[in-house]
Amino acid sequence: MKTTAYAFIFFFFFATWISCGKKSAGTTQDQNESDSLITITQAQFDAMGMALGVPQQVTFRETVKVNGKVVASVNGQAQITSRVSGTVKSIHREIGDYVPAGSVICSIESNDYITLQEEYNAVSNSYRMAKANYERLSALYRDSIASKKDFQMAESAFKSIAAQYEALTQRLNLLKADAKEIENGKIFSILPIRAPIGGYVTQINCVIGEYVTPEKTLMTLVDIDKVYLQLNVYEKDIAALAVGQKVEFYNPNNPDSIYSAQLSKIGKAIDPEKKSIVCIADILSPRKSDFVNDMYVEAQIITGERQAVGLPEEAVVKVGEEYRVYVLQEKKGDNYLFKSVKVSVGEQSSQNIELTGDVPQGQLLVRGVYSMP
Repeated sequence: MKTTAYAFIFFFFFATWISCGKKSAGTTQDQNESDSLITITQAQFDAMGMALGVPQQVTFRETVKVNGKVVASVNGQAQITSRVSGTVKSIHREIGDYVPAGSVICSIESNDYITLQEEYNAVSNSYRMAKANYERLSALYRDSIASKKDFQMAESAFKSIAAQYEALTQRLNLLKADAKEIENGKIFSILPIRAPIGGYVTQINCVIGEYVTPEKTLMTLVDIDKVYLQLNVYEKDIAALAVGQKVEFYNPNNPDSIYSAQLSKIGKAIDPEKKSIVCIADILSPRKSDFVNDMYVEAQIITGERQAVGLPEEAVVKVGEEYRVYVLQEKKGDNYLFKSVKVSVGEQSSQNIELTGDVPQGQLLVRGVYSMP
């Protein structure tokens, strides 16, 4: 009986010890889980501008990142020259001024211009006399009064002087000179130089008193309304491009101002040095006054869109090589209890980040993440 009593007492204490051990282990596990949670009070939540949200379907863009520059079209820029040699008399515009088409931008004092007008005046008088003689002999020849030889000589002289007259008239027209006034005896010493297009003055390469020749570029004009994007696309990305795709671009010095364009031309030749192809995009932004010719830009060509589960970019924090989110476990009174959970990410846009694999359920911290302890 004693042996049985001792065995019973030993078994009782052994069972009690095992039970206490299990309770102690469970308490320790609960304590560890509690310790892994991050507690944020309501006051902290509000002060740090935190907000809760859930993963949602988000549109992610497939893009090709490129760089390039804003370029004026061939019809949107002009180099101003003088068609005659002479001395710069006056300059009417400064760099940055807008110049309407046809307005005077500078003037040239030129002996060559005076000589041309004198030659035109002399040829004009000869032309009128030759024309009158030709018409008179033409009538007499029809009436068989003048000889054929006299008529032919008058006709030849008239056609010769008419060609000279027409050539000089065209030269004056190129200079925008008034041929009728010159025919009436007015001679001008100063030639006004007019803008062939409307645009902004980007360069001035002359000064008052300088002697210039027709080869000298006096000014450069650029019409900002006729600029486009010239983009450098790597050969590997060309297959993804198609005319009509949307382009977003910005100047790195002002990344917050994003402009829109549309891909209009895809190049057909590869630059052997850059290993890239030049593509053209038409700028859609109405504020073209924000651009300057040859301005460097960075851009992305949107080649496709797809739907995926995602979160705001600020909701996901990178810790070492891992990406983590904070999942709300429960709310006790004025306290929020969050748990840091590892997630897998995919595509990233300027505002959202894609979640792949197992997506955490429930509410997550989507704003104020970087204020977490």
